[in-house]
Amino acid sequence: MSIEFHKEWVAPFYLGILHGNYVKSSHLPEKREAFVHGASQQLPKVTPLIVRQLLAGHWRESITGSWFAGVADLRDVRGEIGELLLASKTCFAGQAHAFALACFADEPSAALLVKYLDAFLPKLDCNYDQHWAMPALLWVDASLGTSHATPFLETGGLWETFAAGRGSNFDLGLRRDHFWRCMRFRDELRGL
Repeated sequence: MSIEFHKEWVAPFYLGILHGNYVKSSHLPEKREAFVHGASQQLPKVTPLIVRQLLAGHWRESITGSWFAGVADLRDVRGEIGELLLASKTCFAGQAHAFALACFADEPSAALLVKYLDAFLPKLDCNYDQHWAMPALLWVDASLGTSHATPFLETGGLWETFAAGRGSNFDLGLRRDHFWRCMRFRDELRGL
């Protein structure tokens, strides 16, 4: 990956994408404005080839690639995004992988999110991106009128057991609200 490519596609975006910073009230207005302007300029240029180049990089590149794939609705890269989410080899990138799958909001994406949650909710020693995958699955369910998330949310179920004692990052109501703000931002960005 060239320095020029990184300057165009990664450096201006990854910190805004990280943790959904672009929707947090702590995100400075001028930084948010620069993020929105830059993303809206890049969005028409996004292609599966560019996304695949980004996904092949480290977490900064990968988080940016998945985020742009989701916002641009590039479902051609769903398989690669799902593989990266399930592999969970890099920190933070799973946030954007879950986001992208929620943006696609279809049955294949739901299946990938379910597979991830089946694999990682039982691993009580792994704080990975479960707190992004669960609201992503809830978003897909709300979009499709399905109930893929229901088995995870039963009393005493995998989510409750996993989230117990982990603090507000795993408060599903707060996580859902944050994720919904991310998805509304996506809709706003698509409308620019």
